[in-house]
Amino acid sequence: MDVMLLWPWMLALAGVVAVVLAVLGLWLPRHRRDRGLPVAHVDRMTGLAAFRGALLRYRLWIGGALLASVVGALVAGAVAARPSGIHANQEDDYKRDIVLCLDVSGSMVDVDAEILGVYQQIAAGLDGERIGMRIFDASSVMSFPLTSDYDYIAEQLGRYERALNGTLGPDEQFNYLAGTASGLGASLVGDGLASCVLDFADLEASERPRSIILATDNMVNGQQIFSLPQAGQLAVDHEVRVYAINPFDWGGDPVSRELRETAEGTGGAYFPLDFAQTVPQIIDRVNAIEAGYIETPPQIQVVDRPGVLPLVVLIVVAGVCAIAWSVRL
Repeated sequence: MDVMLLWPWMLALAGVVAVVLAVLGLWLPRHRRDRGLPVAHVDRMTGLAAFRGALLRYRLWIGGALLASVVGALVAGAVAARPSGIHANQEDDYKRDIVLCLDVSGSMVDVDAEILGVYQQIAAGLDGERIGMRIFDASSVMSFPLTSDYDYIAEQLGRYERALNGTLGPDEQFNYLAGTASGLGASLVGDGLASCVLDFADLEASERPRSIILATDNMVNGQQIFSLPQAGQLAVDHEVRVYAINPFDWGGDPVSRELRETAEGTGGAYFPLDFAQTVPQIIDRVNAIEAGYIETPPQIQVVDRPGVLPLVVLIVVAGVCAIAWSVRL
């Protein structure tokens, strides 16, 4: 990996500091010597071998300290300049998209909270999939868009469940059905399913497998733009599988049969609302679908790469301290 300096001016500054240290180290001893007091017969002392040896050692220690200080300043400047490398993290993955599609019409109001409990268990049983939710009656409203933030998904599903079972706290009050009564009629399942199909981004280009978990009793009341079979065909055209949950499955009645045929016609499945069986079966069905290969843009990161330079700085500082202690003694 190539190494670059993020702040090269710090290295230039360290060079200036090193030059200043070198000049001071060479100038100060001479300046102090010039200011000394005259002493008679100093040559007798300076001529002693012991004195000359001590003086040589002193000068070596001082020279070593000066050299170490200059090197330390340069190395510290190199560390401060932040030697760094570029790291590109490619997080390609295999994922699926899932839209929870909930009928909130009057005939479903007594079971919607239970269905939201099913949705929460399904979300908890999945890993990494993007999940969104749409509610519908005479018209449809997106509750939250496709996201892989599972904490947010759990928070929103729990909030809707509390709203539907009447346990929403006073500080959480919101009109969770706002926008679902804008059309003529009620429980327009075909239109609701078609809206959920269109919630998937990049329907033509995306390689993510797409699934809808539709909860409805299919009790249509009013004129629809899309019939349920037409909405099912829209799902087929865009390779969307529909998994239908019917809380009022009467065992082969025309309404339930139409819902079953539509779901199975998309490659999905049909389930009565059986809390113990519905959740694991839907999770198994979704996980059995081959996940799509998702090539995400690489995440570019600048990573500090100081190498052994900080250790060198510590060694130099320790050396200068040791020299200062030796000179003091």
